[in-house]
This record gives sequence, C-alpha cells and structure tokens, in this order.
Amino acid sequence: MSNYPNMSYCMCENTVLALRQILDTMEAEGPMFLQEMSKSERRHFELLFGMCEDFMSASEELQEEFEYAVREGHINAE
Repeated sequence: MSNYPNMSYCMCENTVLALRQILDTMEAEGPMFLQEMSKSERRHFELLFGMCEDFMSASEELQEEFEYAVREGHINAE
C-alpha cells in the first residue's frame, strides 16, 4: 500500500471528505460541473463512477461475509 495517498487507519475518513467535496461541487454547479472539466478530469470522473459501483458490490459482499462470520462465531461483532 505504499503507493496510496492515505494511511490505512484514515483512508475511509479521508475518502469520505474527498467524495463530499465532489458531491457538494456537483450539487452547486449542476451540469456545468461536467462541462468545465478537462479531458483528464472527465476521464477520472468516469473512472470514479465505475469504482463507486465496484465499491458498492464489494462492500455488500464483505458485509455478508462479516455477518456470516459473526453468526458462526468466527469473529466478534464488537
């Protein structure tokens, strides 16, 4: 994980803050948000969209695995 911008103990918190910035700007600017992007930024916006979909799928799967492990007594939920 040495090539990642966040330390593992704060990566979710920092990413939430970054996503909040994007969502706030999207809401404030509306369609101009996309129009004013450079080609590179637009490409990364589209990558982010796909990664968010991947995140949702992976987090749902992880949550199911976690709940199963708790039910089976393999891990403690607390």
